[in-house]
Amino acid sequence: MRKRSATLVGLSLVAWAVSGAVGAAAPGTSFKDIPKRHWAKSQIERAVSQGYVNGYPDGTFNAAASVTRAEFVKMMADALRLPHSQGGLPWYQGYVFAAFEFGILDETDSTDYNRPIKRVEIMRIIARALATEASYGEYLESFQVLKKGDMPFEDRQEFQNRDVPFIALAYGAGIVNGFPDRTLQINRTSTRAETVVMMESFLEVRAADPLSRDRLRQFKSDELNKWTKIDPILEEVK
Repeated sequence: MRKRSATLVGLSLVAWAVSGAVGAAAPGTSFKDIPKRHWAKSQIERAVSQGYVNGYPDGTFNAAASVTRAEFVKMMADALRLPHSQGGLPWYQGYVFAAFEFGILDETDSTDYNRPIKRVEIMRIIARALATEASYGEYLESFQVLKKGDMPFEDRQEFQNRDVPFIALAYGAGIVNGFPDRTLQINRTSTRAETVVMMESFLEVRAADPLSRDRLRQFKSDELNKWTKIDPILEEVK
């Protein structure tokens, strides 16, 4: 488990009152801007019921809005029920502290917490969180030998080799999906709806046996470059 960054030492820890950046409304199961046929409706309602993301005071969820790094760290910390301090500024510092303590943030990660989070950053955090389960930790360790050229995506040249193990675990476990054009689009930012869907998949996978995840077995095989199917993400129903 990684320890907190030295930059966090001595900083005041966060105010709950300002954490409404992720959504200030009390948890509910219905939002006026989420139609019955919205592609992520069930996941959004389940996430809100679990309390790691909320809607806004005006009764909306704002599913198409981008998610900042601070907001995603808060989601993950709350989903994992990580203990964190309250009070102080900036509002997210307590969640960041908890994430460093639990080992899901690393000193090599960006510290611009107010910037929209990229898919690759989500994959790093999700993979580290998943790897805290011993059975998945073994997979992350075994994926250290993989390079971007081993990945079955058309845009793999955009990958950094250091991110490949995280990408392999997040995609292999079925938490993150690819696009119909066989790309993963790791530098694309994520909407609130997309992020919640990934979080719900993470919570489901975390409790599952990794042997039940077909993609993980493929990443451990010699058949990587023979893959013919990249599962697309769901498209929002307009």
